Amino acid sequence: MNDILIKYNEAIKEEQILIQRINVCKEFVDVILTYISEKADSIHILTAEDIVTAVHTIGQDLDTELLHLRLEKGILDNKIKGQMD
Repeated sequence: MNDILIKYNEAIKEEQILIQRINVCKEFVDVILTYISEKADSIHILTAEDIVTAVHTIGQDLDTELLHLRLEKGILDNKIKGQMD
């Protein structure tokens, strides 16, 4: 039971970190889009598109990692509840 609680608490901390990281990516995408909008006539648009796509992809990868972590956390929660009964 103690190992499961430790893993669950670690998952909660990791979830918070992932959420922060995802939010940073979203903020960076917004900043990049604003930059592109303001500089569209003086920058290489395809390069800017590659950059914003790369940051967006990192955010998506983190979101997928968060999904798997939440799945694991749900399973751990179920085990904790099962041991309390």
